[in-house]
Amino acid sequence: MQGDRDPRGRVGVVVVNFNGGSLVLRALECVHAQTTPAARVIVVDNASSDGSARAIADAHPWVELIETGENTGFARGNNIGIRALEDCEWIALLNPDAFPQPEWLATILETANRNPEFSFFSSLLLDATDSARLDGAGDAYHVSGLAWRREHGRRVADVALDEHEVFGPCAAAALYRRTALVEVGLFDERWFCYFEDVDLAFRLRLAGYRCLLAPASRVLHQGSATTGRE
Repeated sequence: MQGDRDPRGRVGVVVVNFNGGSLVLRALECVHAQTTPAARVIVVDNASSDGSARAIADAHPWVELIETGENTGFARGNNIGIRALEDCEWIALLNPDAFPQPEWLATILETANRNPEFSFFSSLLLDATDSARLDGAGDAYHVSGLAWRREHGRRVADVALDEHEVFGPCAAAALYRRTALVEVGLFDERWFCYFEDVDLAFRLRLAGYRCLLAPASRVLHQGSATTGRE
């Protein structure tokens, strides 16, 4: 998946893995099946104890595997991957329990190219156990400080899904212009796991960047599969 070193238009995918087992292997199979391939795919393994790092290396030798030797958390793990992708204009983040449809990258990149006034983009998340229901259509943030995934649990048929501005994306499946991430300092690593994407979106918006929902860019999301619901 390597190409020339000119970053313009290149997209790199980062997956942070912690005991992802068969889920992360499935996610990487979906990445490999994209109609528009990524220039680079990095998996940052946070000291998995289930053998998934070795399984990734064996099943997907095209993946760049970074083994941290410790559980650095989701925020720092993503930062490690983002810093390694200096030759990419776009950074696509994907959870190990998120399974993108084959047109995922093609559609979100096409959306980005048509809307240059936006610098980060939310995929449409579908419930992996019931694809007729939404897992999320971008993140919402309330003045009280509460944040949530928009339209979570609603039936897809009951929601008007068009391109529109949202507060930010759920980082389970999102696209960011790398220069914007670098400007605001990437993820705040004090957010070990959860709400780190909300904090990042807040800082991006304060810096003047805007987020667009790309409803044609669809991903099945199992949710909390490796961390547990509690």
